[in-house]
Amino acid sequence: MLYYIPMVVTTHMNDTQMKIEKSARIADIVLKIARIFGWIIIVTIVLLFGVTCLICGTAGSGAFDGMFTAEEIGDIFLTDSGSVVSGAALMWIYLLFTAVSLTYMGLIMGILITAGKIFSGIRKTLLPFSGENAKHLKKIAILIGLIAVVPALIEIIGGAILGISMELYSISIEGLVLAFVVYCLAHIFQYGLELQEQADETL
Repeated sequence: MLYYIPMVVTTHMNDTQMKIEKSARIADIVLKIARIFGWIIIVTIVLLFGVTCLICGTAGSGAFDGMFTAEEIGDIFLTDSGSVVSGAALMWIYLLFTAVSLTYMGLIMGILITAGKIFSGIRKTLLPFSGENAKHLKKIAILIGLIAVVPALIEIIGGAILGISMELYSISIEGLVLAFVVYCLAHIFQYGLELQEQADETL
């Protein structure tokens, strides 16, 4: 009987570790796929902007004159209805759009990369609670908070300079709340680490 109880505990721990390793592996694979799509989107945005700049450099900004009216792009930008958007103005609008989009995607990629480090570490150590994971969660919380605010601020400031109003991003209260929740989870991970260390010392 004395040998049976430790054997049951050991078997239960092995099953738990296998589940942790399997879940971490799946999450790691999903995050790697998401990062690939993220890089594709970023490269596409940069290439499109580069091609647009090349056209402007070759044919001048006048190449886009009369291509769109304010009414035609009114679903995205708030301008004077019926007026024709000049090629130069369109380039500035596109530059602002590119800056906001790249900032947003950069922050998203930061979250995906950091989350990948969490699950990659769990796969190696089979320990969810670690000081590194707590730091990674705090970093993710900060990035989520920046996503909730920064793209909208760039859009507002750029729009004020250009005299337009974009309807792409807005300051997200939900994002700020989520950032706070994730930051709290980081402290829970830190507390879990302390309990884990105490348990190891007891054993």
